[in-house]
This record gives sequence, C-alpha cells and structure tokens, in this order.
Amino acid sequence: MKKLMMILFTMVAFLAIPAGAQKRNVEEKGVSEKTFTVEKDGKLEVSVRSGDIRITPGSKSEVYVRAEGIDDEDLDRLRMTQSGNTVRVEFRPRGGRDGWNGNPRFEISIPTDFNVDMKTSGGDLEVTGGVNGKITGSTSGGDIKLNNVTGTVDMSTSGGDVRVGEIKGNADLSTSGGDIELRKVDGEANVRTSGGDIKVESVGKKLEAKTSGGDIEIGDVGGEANVSTAGGNVRVGRVSGDARLRTAGGDIILRGASGRVNASTAGGDIELENITGSIEAKTAGGEIKAELVPTGKGQSELKTAGGNIRLAVPENAKATIEAIIRIDGRWGSRSQRYDIRSDFTAESYKKDDDYEEIRATYVLNGGGEKIYLETVNSNIEIRKLKK
Repeated sequence: MKKLMMILFTMVAFLAIPAGAQKRNVEEKGVSEKTFTVEKDGKLEVSVRSGDIRITPGSKSEVYVRAEGIDDEDLDRLRMTQSGNTVRVEFRPRGGRDGWNGNPRFEISIPTDFNVDMKTSGGDLEVTGGVNGKITGSTSGGDIKLNNVTGTVDMSTSGGDVRVGEIKGNADLSTSGGDIELRKVDGEANVRTSGGDIKVESVGKKLEAKTSGGDIEIGDVGGEANVSTAGGNVRVGRVSGDARLRTAGGDIILRGASGRVNASTAGGDIELENITGSIEAKTAGGEIKAELVPTGKGQSELKTAGGNIRLAVPENAKATIEAIIRIDGRWGSRSQRYDIRSDFTAESYKKDDDYEEIRATYVLNGGGEKIYLETVNSNIEIRKLKK
C-alpha cells in the first residue's frame, strides 16, 4: 500500500506541472550551447549539412552558439571549437537519413565587428541587426535574409528567395530558384536569379542585375547599370552613368540617365525619359519614345521594325536628325498613310518612289551629332522637348 501511494503521489505531482513548463523541458531536449571569448574582427565559420542558421549581434567579446532541434543520436556529431580568434560550428548527421532527422536550428550571436562564413545544405540563412564585417554564405535549399550589414556580402541559394535590407558596402547575391528583393546598397551590387523577379530600390555605385525568367524593377543607381532578363519587363529609375538594358520578351522603361543608353527588346516597347547623352534603342515589335539631351559625345540610333517612334529634343540642341520610314507592301496607299512629323523645319523631305521610303533630315542650330531614326510601316514624330 505504501508503494502504491508513492506512485500515485508521483503521478499527481507530474500532472500538476504547468503545461508551459512541460513544453520547455521537451524543447530543451536535443539542445547544445557554448560560449567563446573572442576579440573583434574575428571570424565565425558555420558548416552544417542541414538546418537554419541565424546570426545576430551580441556581446562585444563573445560568440554564443545555441544548437537546437538535433536528434539525440546526432548530438555527438555536433562540433563547436575555437582556434585563435576563429570559432567553428560543424554538424554532420549520420548517413542513411539524408542528414535530416528533426529540424536543426543554429542561433548564434557574435560581436558587432566580426566576419561570417556559413554553409547549409537544407535551411535558411539569416543575418539581422548591425553586423560589421565580411558576410559569405550558401544554402542549397532555403531562403536568405539580411539586414543592416556594414561590409562585403556574398550570398547564394539554389532553392529560395533572397530578401535584403540595407548593406553599407558591396553585395553579390544569387539564387537559382527564387526572387531577389534588395532595398539599399551603398556600394556595388551584383544580383542574379534563374527563375524569379528582381527588385532593387537603390544602389550607390555600379549595378549588375540578371534574371532568366522574371521582371526587373530598379530604383536609382549611382553608377552604370547593366540589366537583362530573358522573360519579363525592365523598369529602371535614374541611372547616373551608362545604362545597358535588355529583355527578350517585355517592355523597357528608363526614367533618367546620364551617359550612353543601350536598350533592346525583341517583343515590347521602349520608353526613355530624361536622357542626357546618347541612345541606342532597338525593338523588333514595339514603339520607341525617347527624351534626349545630346551632349556631343556620341551619335544616337532609334530603330524599330514595327512601331511608331517619338523623339523629343531641346530646341537649342545641336544635332542632325535623319529619319526614315520604310514601306513594306503597297507603296501607293501606305506612303499616304504614314509620315514624318516635326516641330522643327526640315532641311530636306522626300517620298522616294524608287526606294519606297519616306526620308527627312533636320539640321538643328547648325547641326551636330547624328541622331538616326528608322521604322517600318509606322510614323515618326520629332518634337521640342518641354522644359
């Protein structure tokens, strides 16, 4: 009887434990923690076969590692070591389970001034807070999230999205299967995806952006911009330098640039506003609209095989504009249907029956750099740019 009473008392005591406390005990199972004393400008190296990695700023002189969600049978496969000012975290689960049994997660806090190199084959990578250092990382099956990093960033994923806040430095970001969203980079940015959209709010210096299957939307770029997509639209704000824009299946819109603009699309319209410099714009199936302030440093060419062209230049611009409409089909009726119209007086104008072309030349303010306009079975307008 005494033994039975003891068993009953034990069961009642266990049931009286708050539900939250029971849950905490379960969560602590499979947890390993360790703290390392370090100095600033050290390095954290994380290499795990599976699991999420999250880095946050913490103590000025410590690296704190908390690994959780690891199966008990794999805890001995976790290595947390230190060599000089470098801390290493490694996790290689036993084979036969594809390295995943549970949901491993690595929460690591580091000094503000610290470098990070992290790799995982099956989880997300995240760096949050004010971290100052070189950040590199790769994952084969997760998302990348970064915010408030000062330094160089080089991150890649083969199966997720990339979400980035502010980076005070240069950034190299790539994914093979997701979107890229980047708010602000003070330095240069190189972003690439094989299967998603790209959105960048601002880049302080040079921008390289490329996708094989989505739209690209860019805000302001402080240097030159090289932007291309094989399957979407391209929209760019102000570029303080040369701009090279490419798409095989969409429209191109550029709101401003200082330098040489090169824009081409095989299946959309091109709209270029507030361009100071020169333009090379080509489309096989759309219209071209452009505002150009020539600088005398290079000729321009606007060419489409099937759309209207509308060019606006300042009244005081020094330029020589040559415009041609090629007529494909019945010359007689179509030569009356299409025309070259301008706010400027033509130096010469002709409807050529032999070549089946409508040609006009405009010499503005004594002439200057050449601007060539060409279309087929469409109209050309040359207007004075409104201030």
